[in-house]
Amino acid sequence: MSARRTVTVSITPEQDALLNTLLRSGRYRSISEAMRAALRLLERDEAAAVAAIRASGSQHEGGRA
Repeated sequence: MSARRTVTVSITPEQDALLNTLLRSGRYRSISEAMRAALRLLERDEAAAVAAIRASGSQHEGGRA
């Protein structure tokens, strides 16, 4: 297991309600587990956005002949 670091974040009441719903459902065992899942999704989305930007840039460069 990799090293862990504790951070403090502020969330809205709606986000708090969502986290509590996820915990009650049994889908996640802790808020930390749910937040790590959320960060994995953010990481995936950011990688896709970067890939789309790079693809868009290469298409523009390819059009300049």
